[in-house]
Amino acid sequence: MSEETDVRPVAVLEVDGVLVLEDPVVPVTQVTVHAYGGKWARQVLVPTAAPGIVARLAERFDIVWASAWSHNAHPALRDVLGLPEQPWPFLPVQFRKLPAIRAYAAGRAWVLIDDSIHDFGLVADQPDGLLVPVDPRRGITAIDPDALRAELGRHCPALVTR
Repeated sequence: MSEETDVRPVAVLEVDGVLVLEDPVVPVTQVTVHAYGGKWARQVLVPTAAPGIVARLAERFDIVWASAWSHNAHPALRDVLGLPEQPWPFLPVQFRKLPAIRAYAAGRAWVLIDDSIHDFGLVADQPDGLLVPVDPRRGITAIDPDALRAELGRHCPALVTR
């Protein structure tokens, strides 16, 4: 398969505890984010390493939001993360994320990067994806996009072609 025809896996991102931290132990940037055309504003702490990690994830995965931030995630975080102008899709779920992720992925491999995976209770290994828990004090800073893509390839070799 050529790179143009490869089916990219999906990376599903939570915002709180992954990109916006409450009690960080890593370097952060304090920024005011806006949504609803500037009608909503909030000061947040974003890991300083987040823009680079998110950009590397976007090179290897199709990014989708699954967060209480819903359709506001992309426009609110666009500037601080250096996101593309065109918003990434979002899944309108806060709970029971796995069925929504599977439906969206439509047979593609996926990863869910979330600080609340423990809230799922006992969840068996997923045959089509990976649950990637992060420490909400460190967020996305612990993610290595290359290693994550390689791990997904080992876990779901039939679904990940490169």
